[in-house]
Amino acid sequence: MDEDKVIINEFDLWNIRKKEVDERKSPNGFCYEREIWWCAIGKNVGSEENGKHENFERPVLIFRIFGPDTLWIIPLTTRPAIKESRKEYEFTCNGITRTADFAQLRLISNKRLLRYADIISYEDFQIIRRYLKDLI
Repeated sequence: MDEDKVIINEFDLWNIRKKEVDERKSPNGFCYEREIWWCAIGKNVGSEENGKHENFERPVLIFRIFGPDTLWIIPLTTRPAIKESRKEYEFTCNGITRTADFAQLRLISNKRLLRYADIISYEDFQIIRRYLKDLI
């Protein structure tokens, strides 16, 4: 029973934070493909990737920009990729090994982006593009 209260509490906290994110001014044209950003991804449902900490954030890879306010992102994790998986890709950037989880690809508003973290290599990004093309 207490677990249910904790889950409800996290959803309630995310709803408060989500309203703050929505009220932010959309910062047009400030991010680029290949960049890694901390993103207010939220408290999500089922097996959807959740954010962590008070901002419900996690690192994401900017995969495609669709206009001044909308982009595709791929959530990242430090969990090792499943070997021989075409649904994940593991890469190292500035000494941090991350896994891009293609099953979690999603469309977001750039209002969710909190702060710049890094940029992946051109070569790794091209591999990710090929994997996603094959997946789709």
